[in-house]
Amino acid sequence: MKRIITAVLCAAMLLMLASCGGSKADYVFLDETLGTETYAIGFRLGDEELAKTVSGAVKALVLNGKYAEIGEKYPDIKDYLSLTAENIDQSDIPEQGSGDSSYTFKHGFDLDYPPYSYLKDDGSVGGFDVELCQAVCEYLGWGYEAVPFNWDAKDMELSAGSCDCIWSGFTKEGREDMYTWGIAYSNNTQCILVAADSGITKLDDLAGKIVGVQTATSAADMLEDSAADLAATFGDLKIYETYTIAFNDLKAGAIDAIAIDVTAGTYLINGGAK
Repeated sequence: MKRIITAVLCAAMLLMLASCGGSKADYVFLDETLGTETYAIGFRLGDEELAKTVSGAVKALVLNGKYAEIGEKYPDIKDYLSLTAENIDQSDIPEQGSGDSSYTFKHGFDLDYPPYSYLKDDGSVGGFDVELCQAVCEYLGWGYEAVPFNWDAKDMELSAGSCDCIWSGFTKEGREDMYTWGIAYSNNTQCILVAADSGITKLDDLAGKIVGVQTATSAADMLEDSAADLAATFGDLKIYETYTIAFNDLKAGAIDAIAIDVTAGTYLINGGAK
């Protein structure tokens, strides 16, 4: 049975679980994975010129070293960044400061998807995708506006014009025709995260277990499509609003495993933002 954990219940659980411990050694990824994916920037269909401009600015940041510099701040994902100076086509790179200085780019992202995007305790925003987008705006001379949202509202926000793009560890595969895609900048793998002492060592061991996943994510899509046969063996598939809440439940023993991408999972088991 699939269940949505409400915001009220989630807040209560977070308070209750705040004292739960955990370290990297306490959690492991199964060797068997659900699949691989590519992260790219999704724009509204027809926004080719905007996608080209933003993608060109990202290329410029690869060439001037800013892309790698931001990546160094997020060690959980830097090894998955896919762009290098050697594979950059320089023909579509806009000049620095060539953007309209009166334009504000509205960056749409998941409000709780570290290390790519998240809200900090003080209300400011952080994450690799946030910093890279801010650097793009600075390079072009645009203003920057953060538009954080619950991930399952991303298409509504984009369609309504609340944001100009979805840029938040956004998987391209399976959505190729749904958006105008900007540059792909990172690779990732969907995995199963478990407690090291759980006795779960392979996908078959998930039979009868309670598995958590964040709503509207690639892992959730896979469990409904390519990995549906696997999901059918679970005792329960529990749908969460964010992976942070799912991880707290894993620490508390309320669920047995999480279907999650390796970079977000590694970030969580390493203790999150420092």
